[in-house]
Amino acid sequence: MNRSRPATQWGDRDQRRIDILRAGEELLRSGGYAALRMRDVADGAGISLGTVYTYFATKENLFIGVFAEHVLRMTERLRPRLEEASDFVEVFTAAANEYRDGYPVFGRQFDALALVETADALQPAVEQGLRDATAGLIGALGEALVRAGYEGDLRPAMAVLWSEVTGLANHYTTERREFLDVSWDEAVAFAARTLGRGLGIVDPAEGRT
Repeated sequence: MNRSRPATQWGDRDQRRIDILRAGEELLRSGGYAALRMRDVADGAGISLGTVYTYFATKENLFIGVFAEHVLRMTERLRPRLEEASDFVEVFTAAANEYRDGYPVFGRQFDALALVETADALQPAVEQGLRDATAGLIGALGEALVRAGYEGDLRPAMAVLWSEVTGLANHYTTERREFLDVSWDEAVAFAARTLGRGLGIVDPAEGRT
């Protein structure tokens, strides 16, 4: 754990929350969800255990908070690439590559979004933070889809697109990748062309061999 971070001034609630989230993410990256122990988070943030609980009532809430911040940063990195994309294949490829990078830490550790559907599982502020972060990412992808030429209902299109991205990330960051002799780049390119043709925004002749 990095202990060299300058101490946050008492009363700076926003920065203290950031300290907690950073400490939590360090633990997740080093040891996965099992390593996300509240006492270790307190040590990493340089605060008391009780103070951690005033921000995040449970380990699950803390994980969701860290995950939401990850989604916000992912959207910030992805948005300029989506805006510069010349077609749907580039949009899909950028999204798939960005999502895969964080999947070993977040996607495989815990089904974060499932908690949103469980009554009283999340603190209201934590749940809203997750919803806002997710909406920002989906919105950026939806805008890119429209720029690529899609004119249909965005809801089912986004559901399929996100399922494809998630499925590819899951396959290529687990032992499942050993079952098929297909590279990540080849699979992503094929998925992008196939999905694009299904959405009517990729020329049916593109990518044929």
